[in-house]
Amino acid sequence: MKFRLLPFAKKYPILVPRDRHAMNRGHVERGVIDILNRLLHGGYQAHLVGGCVRDILLDKKPKDFDIVTDARPQQIKRLFRRCFLIGRRFRLAHVYISHDRFVEVATFRAAVDPEHAPEGRFAANNVYGTIEEDALRRDFTVNALYYNGADSSILDYTGGLKDLKDGVLRSIGDPAARFAEDPVRMIRAARFCAQLGFRPSRKDLKAAQACASLITNANEHRMLEELYKILRCGASAGTFENLERFGILRHWLSDLVSGDWRNDLLRRLAALDARRGKGVEVPAAVLLTVLMYDVFNRELGEGCAYQDAFTALHQRFTGIASGLRIPRREWDAVCNIVARQSSFAKIPEGKRGKAFEKRFIRNAHFKNSFIFFEILSEASGTRAAELAYWRRRAVDAEDAAPPPRPAPRSGGGDDRGEPATADATAKRSRRRRRRR
Repeated sequence: MKFRLLPFAKKYPILVPRDRHAMNRGHVERGVIDILNRLLHGGYQAHLVGGCVRDILLDKKPKDFDIVTDARPQQIKRLFRRCFLIGRRFRLAHVYISHDRFVEVATFRAAVDPEHAPEGRFAANNVYGTIEEDALRRDFTVNALYYNGADSSILDYTGGLKDLKDGVLRSIGDPAARFAEDPVRMIRAARFCAQLGFRPSRKDLKAAQACASLITNANEHRMLEELYKILRCGASAGTFENLERFGILRHWLSDLVSGDWRNDLLRRLAALDARRGKGVEVPAAVLLTVLMYDVFNRELGEGCAYQDAFTALHQRFTGIASGLRIPRREWDAVCNIVARQSSFAKIPEGKRGKAFEKRFIRNAHFKNSFIFFEILSEASGTRAAELAYWRRRAVDAEDAAPPPRPAPRSGGGDDRGEPATADATAKRSRRRRRRR
């Protein structure tokens, strides 16, 4: 850890000046710095907070940057041309730094009991306060470190610097109360511990085990979002081990972890993590197939023909997909991936086999199905010959693919690129008459 606590800092907040920690503006994207500067020039406070500060202090590359300020949402919007206010639960500003990337800018929130808020729970989330109150609302101490854009100091109101140094994940406040308030925090704790190589504090571990059943009260759509975050985080195997230790899996994914699931699933997740560690993006349908394959495989067995497998998956398992709130399109893609796995298990031979192979590799679902077959083969350490064969065929199929058709010119026109004028319309009419 590249920082030193000041010897005289006995009470909170702890302030670490710029020359006593390793974080500096060189670690922050230029567009993020511009937002900080504009807020400061507007007369407002501007701090980086959360995972970006934590990761930089741990010598990791941050995935995104979050900014907090004392400016209200409408005041933030007036400062930035490309700024959009979103959210009801939390009122946030999305400030765009490129055509497809934005930085989240939030106003300091006060620590208000939802029961005493004038308009209920959502209003409580939008009662604005000070930076001290904002820190106490955050989930874990290591996520409540503030980098001050004005003087590049780091502010710690909850003991996050010590926990960062000790490798401990600790809730801010009573963990049992915080987990009951928002059960999704237990899943985040499992993921953070796996990603950072941390251990939960003793109180947090006991509270998670005691509150595990409360996970059934969480919003299903948020849970699906957290599931995708786990599968994409590069530490999904460790996260699932933590979720098992917390006792959460049997309440959240009971259909998927019944029976002898552990070893095969953890091996597939480890293979997935290895890909994510190399920066390889994996489609959402493949992620879900990695997670759910054991359930399908137990029911279908090996060698099941494509159409039979596809039909059986829809008949038997759509209830699981609905319970997890998996979108219909994604679920169809998962069924297609699973149903095609038996076709990878053999190398086609003869005239009929080669004809099937051509149709197989040209299918729209071939690419995702092959990605999963790679993960499955790497996880099990089997089917090396089949993997090598289909890998060559996948490359050949990409090389032989026809080039995409050129897009029509702007301003309207037909698929030949001709402008949509009266003359062009007349030409098309004459051609149709001649064909008649």
